[in-house]
Amino acid sequence: MTDHSDPGHSASAHLSGGADGFVLDTGIVLVWVGLAVLYLLAGRCAVLRGRTGWPIRRTAAWLAATGLGLAATGPLARAAGSSFTAHTAVHLVLGMLVPLLLVLGAPVTLFLRAVPASVGRRWSRLAGAAPLRVGTYPVTATLLSTIPLAFLYRDGSALGLVHHPVLGPLLHLHFLVSGVLFTYAVVGVDPNPHRAPAWMRGSAIVVGIAVHSVVAKHLYSVADQGAMPADVEQAAHLMYYGGDAIHVMLLVAFSAQVYREAGRRLHREAVRGTGASLPGSAG
Repeated sequence: MTDHSDPGHSASAHLSGGADGFVLDTGIVLVWVGLAVLYLLAGRCAVLRGRTGWPIRRTAAWLAATGLGLAATGPLARAAGSSFTAHTAVHLVLGMLVPLLLVLGAPVTLFLRAVPASVGRRWSRLAGAAPLRVGTYPVTATLLSTIPLAFLYRDGSALGLVHHPVLGPLLHLHFLVSGVLFTYAVVGVDPNPHRAPAWMRGSAIVVGIAVHSVVAKHLYSVADQGAMPADVEQAAHLMYYGGDAIHVMLLVAFSAQVYREAGRRLHREAVRGTGASLPGSAG
């Protein structure tokens, strides 16, 4: 029987795929390394403008986020092509942990310290634009981060998107962007003139925890269905307990923020009370 395959065509296709993979990997590295370098340059510019005293914990959070992001979109993402557990790890790191660290890095605050006041005023007007306000509203951010999650892991029929050469990276991008929007909406430390009240931000966190828990338990309950991957039980365990661990970190950040806000409010009230009593005491 004659073999009609073309070895030259197969070799060229293999080389083309390898070249595409190299370009994609190089682009991923440049993006994450670029984010780290830009942050450090902004810090240096702020120092040159005389604005010192930037907390080292913010720099550490940002650099840790870029390092984890590089790992999640590089080797871990490649492992996710053949392992649903690895895909779940990508989801946890890229959609939850990296956004938390990026937001705690306070990049906008650092940027405002590094640029002239006129640029900062223009940025402040941009930050108040309606699309950004809607996207960072706790209700909207919660819907963006939970509804696609529920549909993706509903019955296994949409899991093919994870391995699609185009939709797969776009899915990872959605994890990252929706995670950043949600985290900024509930524990953002950068300036936010339209920050929601604490009760609404706390409620959004509780809803996010509940949805994540329900999705993980649902995955475990449908593990024996034909459309689900073989390692879905391990992935469900990782999603449940790994998500809880990151949610604890999110709750700690939220509680610390609310505590500081309450302390500043009490201090202002004490100052006003002292100022109001001064005329009487003088009389």
